[in-house]
Formats: sequence, structure tokens, C-alpha cells
Amino acid sequence: MNRAFANVIVRDYGSKFYSLLRVNLKQHLFHRSAAAAEKASNKKGLPSAIPSLEPLPEHKINFSTPPFMEGATYLHFFSLLKGQAEGRVMFADPCANPVMYDIDMDAVIAMPETNFSKQRDSISLSMTRPGSQDDEQHYVLSKEPENVLFEVLEYERNGSARGPSAGTERRWHWQHLPSPPMRGPYLPSLHRREVIHPSAAAVVDETTLCVSSVETGAYAFDTVKGEWRQAGSWALPFHGAAEYVPELGLWFGFNATIGNTHHCLGAFDLSSWPPVEHRSWKYLDPLSDEWSTWQRHLLNLGSGKFCIATSFQNIEWHTPCYPLHGLDDEMVVNDLTILTGVEVVRSGDGLKMINHKSKRLEGIEIHCVL
Repeated sequence: MNRAFANVIVRDYGSKFYSLLRVNLKQHLFHRSAAAAEKASNKKGLPSAIPSLEPLPEHKINFSTPPFMEGATYLHFFSLLKGQAEGRVMFADPCANPVMYDIDMDAVIAMPETNFSKQRDSISLSMTRPGSQDDEQHYVLSKEPENVLFEVLEYERNGSARGPSAGTERRWHWQHLPSPPMRGPYLPSLHRREVIHPSAAAVVDETTLCVSSVETGAYAFDTVKGEWRQAGSWALPFHGAAEYVPELGLWFGFNATIGNTHHCLGAFDLSSWPPVEHRSWKYLDPLSDEWSTWQRHLLNLGSGKFCIATSFQNIEWHTPCYPLHGLDDEMVVNDLTILTGVEVVRSGDGLKMINHKSKRLEGIEIHCVL
């Protein structure tokens, strides 16, 4: 396992801050070995209740937004960039002003302004520039009502540097890219074709990204040429971004939409098109009907291990203690996030998934898990 922590971004209603909590994966979500996890599962069976994650980790750092944009939480975008060990957490506010927290260095880094603000559910894909081992490229697809905006954050050597730093100085910069040509039928009322947002995406190889939707099919982006092309009339057989595991030679992702009550992790082969689903495993039993799934995050920990964060909400209506004429019942939104540690290993000619542990985070609003 290459990562030791999961980064949980929590929103505080009172202070309007976002706090970074770092969950120790070995301590809370994984047994010492796959054999130990299987033994524990066989001994205990399926637990009737998932234990809480206690004690909660201390806040590592807080992020804030301009006061006049505090309520625009749908434009508060977080993403994890690669680093020497645990990586870097980037936060971009609605004014397109990003900041980065380097976990390894325990330092805050100023970042160049982005080309556009980003939706909280934007799709992020990271890869390394071809022929380089450390020139990182971080692609972001943001789903706007009238378009799909696309840009890349690159960390590369500064060719304009002079003197002793020539060829060694590095810098971050954003580059605006052409949007995927995903369009639906013409809408006479809006005088334009319908914009179709990608529902799935993946890094296919060192120079190719693939995105798709059921309505428009799949499109491939050549990161060297900076061009899109139609890849096929099929759609990628998962939802959100898939993660590649080189040890297993397959991609992994959620094979159902967020509204589906079946919580399954799938293994897919994207080496040839159309892609093929190899296996699917249930990682979490359905909750009672009053809980609805509203977001999921898949963390690739390396060596076939994953942390899966599944967030649920339910709504309750409470009558005020001192009801007044014309005063409506109060709506209360309850938040629940379940963190699950799983491991996929080879078994004979196929694969099997081993459930390690699950922990619940309740009563706090989880903005995202990185």
C-alpha cells in the first residue's frame, strides 16, 4: 500500500471553513494482511452495525473562501495531486483562486489563477508527461450548464529560466483545452444543441484520456496533439473516474450510478475498445430506505487496495418547540459517510475482493474524500 492516509474534507456550518482530517488507513480500515482480513470476516460474519471512527483525527489545516461566496459550496473544488508520499491537496474557490497544501512538506503553496471556476463534482485525472518521470499533468473536466470546460494543471521545468536555475526551476501553470464535442439534439428554445456532460472518464495510456456518456458515446483526447476524436458509440461501463492498477492490469470503478442502492466495485479492461467488465463485487450492504446515496469517492492506495467513501443523507422534519402561526416545520439534513477498506487479489485464474474494515462518520458534513 503506497498511501498511509485518506484525506477527509469536512465543512463546518458555523465557521464556514473546510477542515482537512487525515484518517490512518492501516489503523482504521485494514487488517495486517489479506489472510487476517479473511479470517476476521469468516469469524464475525457481516456485522449488523458499522462502528464509528473514533476518535476523530485532529484538523490538519483549514481552508476558507471569500465571505460573499461562502454559500456557493457547489463551486468549492478540492483535488489531490501526486507528491513524494502523501501528495498535495488543492482547493479552488468560486473566484478561480486556488491554493495548495503540500502534505509532505506541511506547507501552503500559492498557485496560478485557473481559467474557470470548477464544480465540486468535476472529474479529475492525473498522469505523467510522456518521457518524464516527474512532470505531472492534472486534467479537470468541469460540468457547466451550457458547456463542459476542460483544462490541465501542469508541473514542469521552466524553459524560460536563465542562469544557474536554467532547466531545473519548476513551476505550475494552467492551460485551457478544447471541450469534448459531446452534444445532444438541437434545442429550439435555447437556439443551440443540448450539452451532454461526461458520466465516466479514465486515463487509458500515457497519451490518451477517454470520456463518455450513454447519449453521445465515447471520445478520446490525445494529450500530445491536444485533440478530441470519436472513440465509439459505446459508453464506458462505470460511473465517475476509474483507477488503473498496474499489478492487476485492469481499471477499477463504480459500475452503477450514484442513485443506485447497489454498492459495487467493478474491474474493467480498457486496453481494447469497446471496454469489457471482468468482475463486480459488492463492497457495502444497502442501508435502510430513508438513507439516499449522494456521493462516492474511490481512493487507489496501490497494490490492489482501495478506500471507498460512500456518503448518504436523509431528511427529517421537526416541529418547532414553540410553534407559531404560519411557521413551517424545520427541515434537518442528517449526514453519514462510510469508509470501507477493500483489497483485490489474484485467485487462481481470476480475481477476488477481500473486505477489510468499514467505519462510519456521522453528524459531520463530508465535502469530499481524497
